Amino acid sequence: MTDFRNAVLCLLAVVLIVSSVAADSSYPPPPNIRITNYPQLNNEEQVFLCPTDSNIIIANWRDFRLNYRRVGIGRSTDGGLTWIDSLIPTFMMIWDFDSKQSDPTMTVDRFGGFYMSVLDWDAYGLTGQSTIAFYRSVDKGVSWSGPFSILNHTPIPPIFEDKQFITVDRTGGPHDGNLYCSWTRFPNPDRIVFVRSLDGGSNFSDTVIVGPIQTSTGCGGNQIDAGQFSIPVVGSNGNVHVFWQGFVLDSSAQCTGHMAMKHVVSSDGGQTFTYEQEVVPVSGYFTADGGINTYSQPAADVDIFGGPFDGNIYVSYSNVGPEDGNSCDVDFVRSTDGGLTWSDRMQINDDLNSDEIDNFHPWLIVNDEGIIIVVFHDQRYDAPYYLNFDLNTAYSFDGGETFTSNHRISSVSSSPYSLKQTDIKKPWVIDENGNIVPLRLEPMAGLLGEYIGVTAYHDKINAVWTDSRDGNSEVYTANWYLPILETRLLSPANGSIGNDISDFNWATAWKNDQDRYRVEISPDPTFISGVVHFTVDTNFLHTPSSFGEGTHYWRVRSVKSDESDSTDFSVTWSFEIDLTPPAIPVLISPPHELVDNEAQPTFVWSGPVEAGVEHTLVLSTDPAFTPGPATWSYSAGSDTSFVIPDPLPDGSPVYWKIEVRDISQNMAETAPFTITYIDYVCGNVDGINNSGSPVDIADLTYLVAYLFTGGDAPPLLEAANIDGIIGSGGAIDIADLTYLVAYLFVSGPPPIC
Repeated sequence: MTDFRNAVLCLLAVVLIVSSVAADSSYPPPPNIRITNYPQLNNEEQVFLCPTDSNIIIANWRDFRLNYRRVGIGRSTDGGLTWIDSLIPTFMMIWDFDSKQSDPTMTVDRFGGFYMSVLDWDAYGLTGQSTIAFYRSVDKGVSWSGPFSILNHTPIPPIFEDKQFITVDRTGGPHDGNLYCSWTRFPNPDRIVFVRSLDGGSNFSDTVIVGPIQTSTGCGGNQIDAGQFSIPVVGSNGNVHVFWQGFVLDSSAQCTGHMAMKHVVSSDGGQTFTYEQEVVPVSGYFTADGGINTYSQPAADVDIFGGPFDGNIYVSYSNVGPEDGNSCDVDFVRSTDGGLTWSDRMQINDDLNSDEIDNFHPWLIVNDEGIIIVVFHDQRYDAPYYLNFDLNTAYSFDGGETFTSNHRISSVSSSPYSLKQTDIKKPWVIDENGNIVPLRLEPMAGLLGEYIGVTAYHDKINAVWTDSRDGNSEVYTANWYLPILETRLLSPANGSIGNDISDFNWATAWKNDQDRYRVEISPDPTFISGVVHFTVDTNFLHTPSSFGEGTHYWRVRSVKSDESDSTDFSVTWSFEIDLTPPAIPVLISPPHELVDNEAQPTFVWSGPVEAGVEHTLVLSTDPAFTPGPATWSYSAGSDTSFVIPDPLPDGSPVYWKIEVRDISQNMAETAPFTITYIDYVCGNVDGINNSGSPVDIADLTYLVAYLFTGGDAPPLLEAANIDGIIGSGGAIDIADLTYLVAYLFVSGPPPIC
């Protein structure tokens, strides 16, 4: 074996994620369209299309055109090609003129009724708190009524509501049309709260705490952050699910724990909820390169459309996993049983060196054909510094089993250092001394915002995102049709080594039951000679026979079943077939046929020293090493010695051998040695422990009788070989007698057998 294999071992170290190695898709970005018309800070976008007229699309965002936080609205009547840009009306704000609006969210019911929620924040004046305002449009976004307060009273003491997200039941079931909203209520004790409306947002129920207050005696009785970024979604059976990122305590008596995505569910239309469940550990708060604030905010949706994946729940989120180094990825989990259990997490972004590149701010929706669409910000296109970001997307056509190669949507990269306000007319913050401080003209990457948006109807997709190509933070959009993309290869991983590689897997590249794939495998990286090919309508292949020893290459081409479209071949990955077993070690110690009184000896052997070879010490009281209780083994890894942790059986010969396996699982083994462990004390010739002393004058008498007067042989000859030497007359001779006399009467060395 070569050092190359050791490098491959490092390459193949994985956690429970889909392999992320792939090339960027050659499918071009769609045209990018700017919605906002004012060179100011704009971010935190949402977008929905009208279910009864997919040409009508409504977007909203956080808008600073007046130099303080407001909410902008974009409306398109031609499928997202052109937009009318405006602000939500100002004359009906709940607080005074200087109050600020922020955190716009949106949803739409199945009849085309649009609903918008915003934070209404009294930044300077009367109360120092926030409330949640609600707007609705019954004319497909032409006009908006409101605001309606979600809260039916002013909480005392003052509180701060934050990060409210809304959804509506579109299932056609008994709760159809119900509006749901969840958010975080500050200050401590923080908690996740929830309300519902049964009348289109005119009135709301009292708040229900779904993320309870957390305390810890281990933290001195202090309350623990209950969480942030809660997202409500509705299942196909009408159940309401709420997800958020929060802290999980190890116990109430310890001040330790970890961040996780949490989940509760209501089966009665949002009146009562289950106790919170941990879905998956998450990294929580993180700063991406360029000073961009990111969070493990869940972006969730449910398939409610009656297809093969109906009822599946999907969640995507930004995450720095244990394998990610100091970079952020877009991860994904799903549930196929209504949220009772969750899949292992997988990685959606497929950049070549994802442990060096940040991917963040995903948003996820399921279209009416059950296709999952995820958009996210991605820094891969800015080598070698990876600071600028773009909008990327990926699709899943198989219910979240796999995700396609990533598809770039933004046509120009954005710089985090261009996210700034360009005009100062009004104070923006108050410092710790109560002084008004002007807004600073400097990069504001942390105010990239915390979410973006995507919507879809059949094959048509519309996305909105924060973009700084024009030197400011602007809202951009694109609309495009679902593409069939170059296949994303999954396994065997690039550079894999094995002795029987015959199973191949890749991501589904087109709609369920409408896709076909051509798989080519060749020893020639140019695929000019020696090519074997297979055409399958699945995203996996089991070849009928293994391949010969050496390096092989494989690639896959995606084709629509009706042959109306196809893609180029995927990137080419390699794998190596290795059929050569490793060298056989040489057994050293204990020597063959040793009888000894050491119950847990050290076993020693030499080589092989090839990188990646694993050694296993196998012991058995059965010379055939038949599997079962008579045979046991220990893994020694790459070491060539091992101290067994368990004692050998007393009095029975034990056969031992070394098995070696290389990273291809080729195996070689030694011929066995034997060792017999006997529980004896060296020098205890008669086998009797007289007066508490195992070696005494009685042993000397016994040995004299055996050697000179025909006395009985010692019960254990090994115990009588006192000097440990096999003399010319046999294992026991006059030298053993002399050795024992010296030990007993003249302070000679102890018996050594």
